[in-house]
Amino acid sequence: MATTAPRPHRLSARLALAVIVALLLALPLPGPRPRVAAATQAADLVLVNGKIVTVDPAFSIQQAVAIRNGQILAVGEDTQIQALVGPGTRVVDLNGRTVIPGLHDSHIHAIRGGNTFTRELDWSGVASLAEGLELIRQWAAQAPPGGWVQVVGGWHEAQFAEKRTPTGADLDAVAPNTPVYVQYFYERAWVNRAALAAAGITRDTPDPPGGRFVRDANGDLTGELEGIPAFNAVYLRIPPPSLEEATANSRLLYRELNRLGLTAIGDVGGGGTDPDTYRAILHLWERDELPLRARIHLQLNPPGGELETLRRYLDETPLGFPLRPMWGDDRLRILGFGENLIWRAWDGDSFTPRPVPIPPEALAQVEQVVREVAARGFRVHIHATKDASARLLLDILERVHRDVPLRRPVLAHIEDATPETLLRLKALGGGWAVQNRLFFRPDAISTWGEANVRRAPPLRTALRLEVPVGGGTDSTRVATPSPFFSLYWMVTGRAIDGTPMRAAEENLSREEALRLYTMGSAWLDFDEERLGSIEPGKLADLVVLSADYLTVPDEELRRLESVLTIVGGRPVYAAAEFAALAPGHP
Repeated sequence: MATTAPRPHRLSARLALAVIVALLLALPLPGPRPRVAAATQAADLVLVNGKIVTVDPAFSIQQAVAIRNGQILAVGEDTQIQALVGPGTRVVDLNGRTVIPGLHDSHIHAIRGGNTFTRELDWSGVASLAEGLELIRQWAAQAPPGGWVQVVGGWHEAQFAEKRTPTGADLDAVAPNTPVYVQYFYERAWVNRAALAAAGITRDTPDPPGGRFVRDANGDLTGELEGIPAFNAVYLRIPPPSLEEATANSRLLYRELNRLGLTAIGDVGGGGTDPDTYRAILHLWERDELPLRARIHLQLNPPGGELETLRRYLDETPLGFPLRPMWGDDRLRILGFGENLIWRAWDGDSFTPRPVPIPPEALAQVEQVVREVAARGFRVHIHATKDASARLLLDILERVHRDVPLRRPVLAHIEDATPETLLRLKALGGGWAVQNRLFFRPDAISTWGEANVRRAPPLRTALRLEVPVGGGTDSTRVATPSPFFSLYWMVTGRAIDGTPMRAAEENLSREEALRLYTMGSAWLDFDEERLGSIEPGKLADLVVLSADYLTVPDEELRRLESVLTIVGGRPVYAAAEFAALAPGHP
């Protein structure tokens, strides 16, 4: 055997050419080929006879997908994927149904909402105030001693036949003895006399700083509360659930999110930094019972003590584990802090012409938090309702970034974002989290102005500027968690009652909106290499839809849901003809 390579000469070149020709002749004729991961073993699960919307770079449509060990093994035509079926493979006929990547809400409060899920009424589908009040009456009649009835957002009076909000007197009439709390975005809430009594609030109780207990001409409380401090004076008196109840409630909410097509959530502040808030989701995760992927940001509480709380969390282990960036695994992971870093820097949540001013001392504290968080390698995900507030926050982020590089900072909301603001955020390597909050605010045209609303938010502008954008809802207080309400709003620009809001030139195509809710959100949460599309090697998070997202009439988009949700190759929700695949099904 020769020990040195032969010198190149003309004969070896001819031989090399002959080998290349022979290899080319041996190749199959051109045609569609399955995209297969490196492994070629038989699949665990194969879905065939469907419309697989991959959301890959080409937005290709395929027929079948093969899954092995929780990952996508191959995507292609039925006949090609059949080659990966082995003796132990489970084959599911999709009956022509559409499959999309699992949806990813990049800005949601599901941990908080999960803890109290069965305690809260959902008014999102209620057609009249009378119907909503009747639901409260029924719940109050069945409430245990000390129990409350709660409606915590996701509705607007425009959906009601009466076109009005409830009053404290309405709540007294249907529930005279059971405390009732009804919240309207982050602006107002209504409670009955029983709730005021349980919270110890009387006509002589002074208004909390930044909030108001509304009184009538005689000075008597009406049951209306204005502002978060007034809300919390009542809401924080509601008895918290036990760990057992919170775990059961969370399991039910996460199953509901699976039914709505969600396989991943970016939770922003799930109740603050109280360890009790996270015990239920950690309990499910530790037992391998968490049916979706959670990316968590911790919100600093209490107001006025945010810096002390941050330092305690960075130096101690109040959650039961050392707090460090990206702690966790593919199912649950701690990313950083948000959405309110300093409560006094909160710029409001109402769509009014003028932003709520942020005091200079609050901005100085925000900078302290950002510096300490960035120095430890965490990211920030910050609330900014208005462009004016975003500009102030960007001043801070840019200063910190010059000293300590930031990791994909995210600004949330900014319904009136300007191109300049978006480009500044992009230059920091950051992204924008948008939600369908205006879907529930048809009144914004009169309160905020038509010119503002017509471009709110500027989705098309952001895509043109190549700014990273992720979709979401801001539920469970501001909106309902259905991503299809949000996708409908991205595509049509219409509010809950059909009112045209955003101008057509800022709306998105269905393909673009879906990409925001999959790849876009995955990028915001550092998951773009593992989630967001149906491609070989990615985690097998898929949703089989009740109807075809790409072709149903616009008004049907809002009614879409999942009939089969798969996370990591395992069904976590199943209905209709796939019911036998449901977890625990015999």
